[in-house]
Amino acid sequence: MTITNILVPFDGSTYSVKAFKAALDIAKKQNAKIYVLTCLEKENLGAWYVDKRINKKIIQDAKKFAMEFLLKLEKIARGSGVLLSIHVLETKSISKQIVIFANSKKVNLIIIGSHGQTGFNRFLLGSVSNAVSQSAKCPVLVVK
Repeated sequence: MTITNILVPFDGSTYSVKAFKAALDIAKKQNAKIYVLTCLEKENLGAWYVDKRINKKIIQDAKKFAMEFLLKLEKIARGSGVLLSIHVLETKSISKQIVIFANSKKVNLIIIGSHGQTGFNRFLLGSVSNAVSQSAKCPVLVVK
């Protein structure tokens, strides 16, 4: 199987950092491109009574913070000779957005951390990684 496009869903957790490192290693060997995707879940931005303008500010701040971190990953990839494309998207469902993105970019392999930033789901296989592995049309490598 030839791997040309790798997707790494990235939430800043230690597991997503490990997934990025694994993707970087595979991309170097396969001469593949890496897409790093950070999804900002709109529904988790405060309660129903929070002013919508506050939610816009939270999203803007979250995008800025994510981009600052993702640009560091881009620099690491560039130093390794790997082409990397970073994306930050707003969504209602992170797992669905990951699968939609993978399909749109003709991704051959998704490399995802086994657990992310969500609280209770850390005790189980991460709900996002589980949903992605069940729904994706391409192979999914879950990294611990």
